[in-house]
Amino acid sequence: MTLAAEIEQIKVYVIFCSRGYRRHVPGAPIRRSRGRPAGGGITAEQSKQVFLDAAERLFATVGYRESTMEVIAREAGYSRGSIYRHFPTRDSLVDALIQRITQRHMTGILDRLSPNAGPLDILIESMVIVATELVHDPLLRTISDESDEGTVGRMLANNTALVQMVEPVMAEMLSSDGGRQFRRDLRPKDLAQYFISTSISMLLGVIPGTEDAQTVRRYIDVFVLPAIVAHPPKPRAVFPD
Repeated sequence: MTLAAEIEQIKVYVIFCSRGYRRHVPGAPIRRSRGRPAGGGITAEQSKQVFLDAAERLFATVGYRESTMEVIAREAGYSRGSIYRHFPTRDSLVDALIQRITQRHMTGILDRLSPNAGPLDILIESMVIVATELVHDPLLRTISDESDEGTVGRMLANNTALVQMVEPVMAEMLSSDGGRQFRRDLRPKDLAQYFISTSISMLLGVIPGTEDAQTVRRYIDVFVLPAIVAHPPKPRAVFPD
């Protein structure tokens, strides 16, 4: 299999696992008609997406704090009881929305990579983009600025669905690599959890200087790659003096 074919196959895994992702969304979602469409109902999954679309619009316009469950349900064209059947708590809705935003960015990352990028290149560039760009996502910033400190990071860290989404991507990377660069004893689930945890640390600014892409690359070379590759690069200075 060529490298271009490997990357395309990994893209398929990401898109398949991120069922809520719509390719037209670089910013706010296209507004759908409110409530049930004429001529029949919609599935439970489609209803969830309608609520998430409404929440995304409201968070961006009236703010996170003002967007109560009742307000979101009204914006979606449903009753207050309907939204609670899909999302028992407001935190569960925000959790699903953060996951959808992350999935959107993850697929976008793969679209931007060179066709000649190998599995390890994909992993490194994904971490760089998460650290330097995801933090600037306007919706995540709104949620982070108007919620308790650490809400976004905590929800990402505790999101089992996110691990389940990333794990098959890591499995495909390890399989296509065939032990050429990655350590042969790595489990996809462990690599997925490590990738998410390290990315969140960068996203939250726990690691200093990670708003700079070159600092992120040096940090990955010195501290991340030795844990996951068979032949890591030699140590070098990471943080500026």
